[in-house]
Amino acid sequence: MTDPTRDVADLRVADLLTFLAVVRSSSLTAAARERRVTPSQVSKAITRVEAHFARKLVERGSRGVVLSEAGRLIVPALESVVGQLESARATSPEGAEMTIGAPSYLQMSLLPVLSAAAPNVRLRAFELPPSLLRANAQDDGFDILLLPGGGEHLPASWVSDHVGELRRGLFASPLLRQRLGKGAVPLERLAEVPFIIPIFRQQGRVVPLDDDFPLPRAQRKVGHQVQTFLVALELAAQTEQLAFGPAIAAQRHVASGELIEIPIEGYTATEPLALACNVDRVASRTRASFCTALRAAMNVMSPPLSPA
Repeated sequence: MTDPTRDVADLRVADLLTFLAVVRSSSLTAAARERRVTPSQVSKAITRVEAHFARKLVERGSRGVVLSEAGRLIVPALESVVGQLESARATSPEGAEMTIGAPSYLQMSLLPVLSAAAPNVRLRAFELPPSLLRANAQDDGFDILLLPGGGEHLPASWVSDHVGELRRGLFASPLLRQRLGKGAVPLERLAEVPFIIPIFRQQGRVVPLDDDFPLPRAQRKVGHQVQTFLVALELAAQTEQLAFGPAIAAQRHVASGELIEIPIEGYTATEPLALACNVDRVASRTRASFCTALRAAMNVMSPPLSPA
């Protein structure tokens, strides 16, 4: 039974959040990283929660930290309490606001998904090239990042979740596709065709960016040079130049027949997509809603390329 000498006012919300972080991760170290505290502080928080309820809630085993029988019974109630507190915060008169950084092509496809997953949250989005996303995790102005390539090398106050795979594809106008012929095209044939190349302007200088195509830039013909892949797709649809990049960005162009995806002989490429959240600003319930919605959307938006 709960210790009758302890009032509910003695129970700290921070301790509940820490306890539930341990439940999710089955690890004191992972929970400490999520809560931005030390493992010793996590242990003390668990001790206080167990003392309040006067029962052992977790046990250490070969598979990490696991719930006791009493813990399994009490966790749903604690999750409900925390969920109600998070809902109350999100339904304030002005609503919650979160700032997100992501490449433009991901914003176009996935911002509506995030908006639908958390209708009480106002999203404020800033376009950032993939190469600068992790650096901006240090910026206090961001709450959420969509990270192509995965969620490694983030500050301690951030956690990341894998939400899907981004497939890269090669896109051409129907006229150019006809000229290249049917089926998968070998790299040596593609080297003869101009590519629309990504660039970035930094401190007054034009910086070429790597598009991760299997042939390096020096072995290809350089065509137009643009900052965003969305512009590259528009150009590819109206010229006889190739655009190489995330297939998720080209959905509309392919569906309308403006562009055709070209299989590359002996080559396929995917990279992980991660949702990264600042745990001090994004409630765990909101983060879970975002992850569920993004995973469902990515299954539809980024399927494997069908054989030509």
